[in-house]
This record gives sequence, C-alpha cells and structure tokens, in this order.
Amino acid sequence: MVDVIVWPGWLGGLGIGLYLLAQHWTSNRPLGCSLSYGSLCALGSRAPYFTSGEFERRDNWRLWFVLGIPLGGFLALLTSGGNWQPTLSMGAMYDAVLPQALWAKASLLLGGGMLMGYGARLAGGCTSGHAVAGVALLNPPSLLAAGLFFASGLATVQMLFRVFA
Repeated sequence: MVDVIVWPGWLGGLGIGLYLLAQHWTSNRPLGCSLSYGSLCALGSRAPYFTSGEFERRDNWRLWFVLGIPLGGFLALLTSGGNWQPTLSMGAMYDAVLPQALWAKASLLLGGGMLMGYGARLAGGCTSGHAVAGVALLNPPSLLAAGLFFASGLATVQMLFRVFA
C-alpha cells in the first residue's frame, strides 16, 4: 500500500495568496474563476456574449489560468502518492441526502453548478474572486459578498441536513 501525502491547508493558502499577489502585481487584475470559465466556454461558442469584451481574444491569460486549475490538481495527485478514482461522492453525509442513481446525482450537481455560475455572473464575480482577491484588497462589496457567501452556505448546509437527513 502506498502512503498518501496530505498537504497541509496552510500550504495551499500560502500558495493561493502568493499567486494572488503575483497576479495583481504583474497584470493589475484581480484573481477569479468565473471570467476564466467564460474564456473556456468562448472557445466553443459563437454566442455574442462570448465573442466580445473580455472574451474577444481567444488566447488570453484567463484561459490559461482556468486550464491550470486541473493541471495543478493533477500535479498534486502525482506528488501525493495517491491514485485517481473518479467519483461523484462528496462524503458520507452528502451521499445520505443526494440521490443514489448516478444520472440523478449528476443532474443535481450539474444543475447546482449552473446556478452557481449564474449567481457568480449576477454578483459580478465568483466566490474566489470576491472572497480571496476582493477581501485581500479590502474591497467593501467583496467583504459583504464574502460574508454573505459564508452565511448562506452555513444556512443551506444546516437546512439540508436537518430537513433531508
């Protein structure tokens, strides 16, 4: 059996913080994922939204950023000694409240992801953009958004497990 190396959370936080500073110093742009995901969607879309503004250039830094996220995960996997096992499981507590049928669980998770993407565009940025970059820059709307993200997340999880568990 291979020993799996578990990286400490502070190391990940330090890495994100250092990247955030480097990103801001080199490009004067805040870190975030929702526009990066839009750059990825723009590669396969001819919709007017994805052919103008931030997405006009197909080869932009945000595209490389979002492609680097799974690459970073893959590198972490390679350096941890673990093996990759694709799953839709998020742990025993969530498995107890989510549907057991693969198609139903996948549909629910996909729908939730789509709602999160819509919410990110509605809020003018995603949780990483507001809670990581915006809070680090002491941006008042981001401070409010981050507080609301955490409060609504706590309330939703409590409701989910009290009502459905």
